[in-house]
Amino acid sequence: MNFDSTVAKNLLELSRIAYEPEVAARSGISALALRDPVFFSAGGTQAIACGDDARLFVAFRGTEADPRDWIADARFGPRQGELGGMVHSGFHEALDLVWPNVGDALAAIGDRALWLAGHSLGAALTVLAAARVIEAGGTVTGVYTYGQPRIGKADFRAAYDARLRDVTFRVVNHIDLVTRVPLLVQGYRHVGRMVYFDHDRRMHVDASAWRVAIDDVRFRFAHLGRIESAGLTPHYTNSYGALFA
Repeated sequence: MNFDSTVAKNLLELSRIAYEPEVAARSGISALALRDPVFFSAGGTQAIACGDDARLFVAFRGTEADPRDWIADARFGPRQGELGGMVHSGFHEALDLVWPNVGDALAAIGDRALWLAGHSLGAALTVLAAARVIEAGGTVTGVYTYGQPRIGKADFRAAYDARLRDVTFRVVNHIDLVTRVPLLVQGYRHVGRMVYFDHDRRMHVDASAWRVAIDDVRFRFAHLGRIESAGLTPHYTNSYGALFA
């Protein structure tokens, strides 16, 4: 599968809608010409499902001011999880909260194509959800994530990529700080195919580590001592939205 900028733009909008209160979310879903929204909420985890005759979309909400979200993000000790690999325990447990209901929705998918998306914490939950669908014998058409943190150790990456790499696109907005945690030295690795936007908003599918490193150094040197070099602003959903404007 090739990366599709139109699909990426629409799934980013659905990921943004996942942060909205229900009334606003319904309006946004309707604007995307989708219908039958279902809202999932348990603990600090939230997700929405909607679709049309041919497709079902599920988007997971990212980190908000809810302390439970921050606890899930910070609890990065590994545990055995999806596809038999070692994964971030906080992300795994956050998905567990809504999975019984999300799983029921997925069981009713019929012959529709399944698309999964999410931003930030929601991106991590999206990847784990895709792994669970595959574990249960299901099929995932596409996975698009934005500002995704690292989720699992090398064994999880290997198991995930063997099944889902070609349909998983991890969109990274140049120095987005969240995409760099947990740290490589902690043994965590990214999955899927990276779609890297450099500081000039030029897109590079499957960008090399060398290209990313050069772009990083150039940007930080040009913004030395300024807040822009912290990598927080690139993580916002509106910053990702600007990439597809």
